[in-house]
Amino acid sequence: MRADVLAARWNTPDGQRRRAQLIDSGLRGAWRELLAGFPGTELLGDNLGDLRGIDLTQEELPGADLVRARLDGAQLDDCGLQDARLELATLSGASLRQARMERANLTACVALDACWDDAFLEGAVLTASNLTRASFRRAHLRDARFDRASLFKADLRNADLRDTGLFLCDLEDALLTCATFDPPRAYPYRHRSFVREARRAGYPSFVDPIMMLLGFGGLLALTNRNDLKHIEAGVEASSDLDSELVALLKERNWRTVMVVAAAVVLGGANARTLSALWEVVDQGNWAHPQLTVALLLRDADFENQARARTKSGSSGRSDTRACLEWALHLRTTATRLEKPDQRGKAIHAHRWLVALREQVDARIQAQWHYTPPAPE
Repeated sequence: MRADVLAARWNTPDGQRRRAQLIDSGLRGAWRELLAGFPGTELLGDNLGDLRGIDLTQEELPGADLVRARLDGAQLDDCGLQDARLELATLSGASLRQARMERANLTACVALDACWDDAFLEGAVLTASNLTRASFRRAHLRDARFDRASLFKADLRNADLRDTGLFLCDLEDALLTCATFDPPRAYPYRHRSFVREARRAGYPSFVDPIMMLLGFGGLLALTNRNDLKHIEAGVEASSDLDSELVALLKERNWRTVMVVAAAVVLGGANARTLSALWEVVDQGNWAHPQLTVALLLRDADFENQARARTKSGSSGRSDTRACLEWALHLRTTATRLEKPDQRGKAIHAHRWLVALREQVDARIQAQWHYTPPAPE
C-alpha cells in the first residue's frame, strides 16, 4: 500500500476509533488485538503491530511496547516515548522531530530516511540499527548507543554526541559538522594553526564548516550540495552570528567573503553586517557576484542601496556595477530568471542564484526579501 493510503486509513471513522483505543491503551499490553481486521494488516502476516502512517504527534506513551511494530511513515513529532521498547521495529520515513525517547530501546530497528531532528535520545539504545540517510540534526544523543549501527549518509549536524557509543558504527558519508563531542574534536596538526587563529579572530563556529569544505571551489559554484549544509551548521552553532560574520569579513579575502555570503543567505544579517557587506562591494572583491546575490536576497533596502551605487559609480569596477544592474533588473522588472551576458561576471551571480533556489530549504527561502522567479 502507498504511504498516502496507509495514512488515510487512520482518518476514517473506523481508523479514528482504533487510534483512540490505541492511545488509551498506552500501546502496552494486548493493543495489537485492536488492529484485527484493519485495512492493510492482512499484508503483514502474523505481525499485527501495523501502525504505518499513524499520527501520534504530542501523545504521551512512556514505556510503550512497540517490539516489531511497523511505524513506517508515522508522525511521532514531540511524542513521549521514554523507556519505550522498539526492538526490531521499522520506522522508515517516520517523523520523530522533538520526540522524547530517553532510554528507549531501538535495538536492530530499521529507520531509513527517518527524521529525528531535535529529538531527545539520551541513553537510548540503537545498537545494530539501520539508520541510513536518517536525519539527527541538533538531536540530543548523549550516552546513546549506536554500536554496530549504520549511519550511512546520515545527517548529524549540530548533534550532541558526548559520550555516545559509536563502536563499529558505519559513518560513511555522514555529516558531522559542528557536532559536539567529549572530549572535543581534535584537528590534524597541519590545521591547528588555522583553528587557533579562527578562534582568536572571533569566528569559532565556522571552523568546522570551513574545514569540511575541502577547498572553496565547490562553494563558489555550489557544485557540492553538502557545502551549503556545512555553512548552515555553522550558522546554527553560532550564538552571535553577526559578530562572527563581521570577523570573517575582516580577513579580507574572497574565500571568507564566500563563506559570509552563503551564511547570510541561510541565516540573514543585521544592519551592521549588511553595511559591512556593502563596504566590501564598494572596495571590490573577487566574490562580488555571490555577495550581490546575498544582498539581493537578504537586504530589504537592496534596491535603494544598489541604485545609489550604479548611479554614482561608487561601486568601482565595471563588472561589479554589471552585477548590481543585473540584480536591480531582477528586483524591479524581471518576471523570469533570464541568463545575462555569458561574457560578464553577472553570469556567475545568475548561476549561484539558480543553484540556491534549487538547494536551499523552502523554509529559509520564505525568509528572503526577494523570491527568485523560475529560471528559463
